[in-house]
Amino acid sequence: MTTSSAVSAELSTVTACGHPETPPVSWEQDNELTGIAPHLVRKLLSEQGYHLNMRVFGNWKRCQLAARRGQVDLLVAAYKTHARERNFVFSHTPIVADPVVLFTHFGNGSRSPWDLGSNTLGMLFGDSFGDDFDQKVRRHPHVERVSTGKQNFHKLAMGRIDYMPIGLITGRLQAQKLALADRVQPLPALLTLEYYHLAVPKGSVLEPLLPVLSARLQELAEEHYIARITPFYERKYLDAP
Repeated sequence: MTTSSAVSAELSTVTACGHPETPPVSWEQDNELTGIAPHLVRKLLSEQGYHLNMRVFGNWKRCQLAARRGQVDLLVAAYKTHARERNFVFSHTPIVADPVVLFTHFGNGSRSPWDLGSNTLGMLFGDSFGDDFDQKVRRHPHVERVSTGKQNFHKLAMGRIDYMPIGLITGRLQAQKLALADRVQPLPALLTLEYYHLAVPKGSVLEPLLPVLSARLQELAEEHYIARITPFYERKYLDAP
């Protein structure tokens, strides 16, 4: 017979997933999702009496699909776009700001980031970089998508793609970890400034709790808690095998 305490524990468990390729915000390590956003989500939900089941789905597109199908209660960090707002509700308070740039290989450094022409753009499955840029991507005939940042960085370093949109901090960390910082570089122009938010599928059990989570995020930001844990997760990513 199932005890009432076991039923209570089961009911208080929620499932989350996130982008496995955006250090230090979130990334997959040892088959687990780690980073600033998973840390914050565990902290916020434990304060509300929830146990968190963190899932890894292989790539960002699969995570979002699982959430839209009702298999996941929360995305730990996502940009807010018009397309995503059809399926998700976002925290009013963002987790962090994310300046987005285009990375390129050194032989391509003088080209304009907006004059894509016949150049090839490399992106990850499920990636979005704001409504304006997404419209440009939909119209551009030369876009190649892969599952991992490692694939994209090596393609870029070899000149197989010309540009790669990515958060500036994420891009620099990945280039450093892959020992490619001398072969790829960010273009100086800011592509867009996006913000990572908590995102819950519409109808999720966590949707009514979102204002409380947003308020708590605001408190943590004002206490500089997020700024204090960021260097730890940057180093954790770089030091991982």
